[in-house]
Amino acid sequence: MEQYLPLILSAIGGTVLGPVISKLTGGSGTGGIIGGILGGIAAHYGLDAANVQVLGDAAAGATSPMNIINSLLEGGVGGGVVGLIAGMLMKSKG
Repeated sequence: MEQYLPLILSAIGGTVLGPVISKLTGGSGTGGIIGGILGGIAAHYGLDAANVQVLGDAAAGATSPMNIINSLLEGGVGGGVVGLIAGMLMKSKG
């Protein structure tokens, strides 16, 4: 279960920040949620593939407080970006 924790936390971070940024820019909440989840997961995989650790220490394990915050923040940033794009796309069609 520990190997899936950063992925789950990234999705949660994206789910929280995606709709907020989407609503602030006039987009839809549904597009923000879907974009937030997808963007959070994509940011996690992208930063992991690039071997980028913004906060925390990879050797400390997924359950250390700094790695939990890192996963939430990277998911929030990725989810915010994709939530913004998805919200704008759904707004322009509606």
